[in-house]
Amino acid sequence: MIAFSALYLTAAMLSDTPANVAAIADEKTWVVEYPRVIQPYVEDYRRCLNLANRIISGRPDFEEQHRADIPRCADVRTQAVVDSNRTLNGARTTMTADEVDALFDNIGFIHVSRGRDVDDQLRRTFVRAEQRAEEYDATRPKGLVIELRDASVVKSRLEIEGRVTNQTNQTMEAGNAGY
Repeated sequence: MIAFSALYLTAAMLSDTPANVAAIADEKTWVVEYPRVIQPYVEDYRRCLNLANRIISGRPDFEEQHRADIPRCADVRTQAVVDSNRTLNGARTTMTADEVDALFDNIGFIHVSRGRDVDDQLRRTFVRAEQRAEEYDATRPKGLVIELRDASVVKSRLEIEGRVTNQTNQTMEAGNAGY
């Protein structure tokens, strides 16, 4: 029995070359499917891509940060491709060198797409926050607002704070305010 690991992700397709990861074409589903025997090399490359300091600057720039991981991890990717091809040489399940190369390209594309997704979520959050602020400004009361307190609320608060005494002139504690 042959075991496979798979990851399915729908995202925007990037250019075919890792050097030009900036070009966005059509919507595409990337399938990352590989024999389990090369899983350690795939995990090494994914770990390299994912283990980076992300700077939260208050603006959507996670895609840029994820793009910067591709060249930073180029040596790990190259070694992973070489090790994968060496391991698959003579194995029962085979992948061509081009398929292995495409596998690691797709992993990079998915990584950048995840950064783009975080940016999209931030943009939507910013738009919703701005809409809520505009709605609040449009509907908030204008002019002086005086808060009127009910006498029972004021009395209860004084009782809780222990500033009111009961019939026997003993100060009531906060936990025993008479309710």
